[in-house]
Amino acid sequence: MVSEVDFDVFGIRWLHRVVDTIAHEYSTGGRAARRTPLAWFQDMVGMYSFRAFAGTKPTWMLTYSWENEKQVAAGEAMRNLAMAQLMAGTNTWDVHGHVMSSSNDMEARKVIFKWIKDHEKVFFLPRQAIRPIGLYFSPKTRNYFPREYIESYRGAMMLLMQSHLEFQVVTPRTLDGFRGDVLILPDARCIGRDELAILRSRLGGKRTLIVTGETGKYDDTGADRPANPVHQLLGITDPGRKKASSTGKRFIYYPQCPGREYYLRLQKEFNEQAASGEFAQARFEGLRKAFAEEILRVSGLKPAVEVEASPFTSTQVAQVDGKPSVFLANFKGLKSNQVAQQAPERNVKIAFHTGKKGAITFCHSWASAASFRACGRTEP
Repeated sequence: MVSEVDFDVFGIRWLHRVVDTIAHEYSTGGRAARRTPLAWFQDMVGMYSFRAFAGTKPTWMLTYSWENEKQVAAGEAMRNLAMAQLMAGTNTWDVHGHVMSSSNDMEARKVIFKWIKDHEKVFFLPRQAIRPIGLYFSPKTRNYFPREYIESYRGAMMLLMQSHLEFQVVTPRTLDGFRGDVLILPDARCIGRDELAILRSRLGGKRTLIVTGETGKYDDTGADRPANPVHQLLGITDPGRKKASSTGKRFIYYPQCPGREYYLRLQKEFNEQAASGEFAQARFEGLRKAFAEEILRVSGLKPAVEVEASPFTSTQVAQVDGKPSVFLANFKGLKSNQVAQQAPERNVKIAFHTGKKGAITFCHSWASAASFRACGRTEP
């Protein structure tokens, strides 16, 4: 059964219980030719969320690449759209406008679908977590506090993607089975009894909770609680003060959500900095580094795969067919309605801490092999 839906990204989760495949008519930034770098990242957040909601079921994306944007070639917009969708593990559906058929550039379509054919297993076999940082999606919070929650959730995922840290979207359905050592609750205000019971059972040992904003203040009906059970669990007596512990119960409590702060800062700076390729002095870069470093320090987490790249590149780390894999999407240099060819991301470094020797294979895109230079290494 295939269901085509065009409502908001986070209302989809429940449909996966009753259908085999969902085709999402979804875009946060309009057609690919018009998207800004930040809009591309928003789109990646949505698609990674879709994949988490779907589990082992496939995800089809019905989105639009180009419609007579004069300064952007149709083929370039198509390539960017397909690249983003494939890096997120979704199936791409190429159409000519809203007619649901044909193509804006048939030759570009042939190149794209040959690339998919050549690397089909890499893109579409299940992506298994290795050593992830969990990011909790709270459907009840999204329902009762949509604006505040989406800002926090988007910002937290962008912090992880742009810090090139392995992440895993966790939902109420998958919370009990989550095996990562770090879990972020990004202003998840509405937490039910079952969720609380799982959180209590998991806190301690090597596991670390990252709690932000008003997480736990309301129950799963949206009703205000007289006392916050998450604060009681962590021993938080002053909700206005940040608190952290790296021994016993490991946690960091942020009274103000750093995810929301990061997302709001990105809205002010990111597109301009991405166009220039410069970020070292940007305020969002300071926020990103501080958050990532504190999470790793308090939790003691050692990533299985370490990636060094600019924050204009989105990263997903996962195991595919038994092999550690890294999916990179570069949005540096793009400008809405003006530039659809990325500035190259240079000097990317990737270290695989696998504990054994192995070969590294590169699945470069439609660029010619002559223009692609890379070297790789594994480390214990």
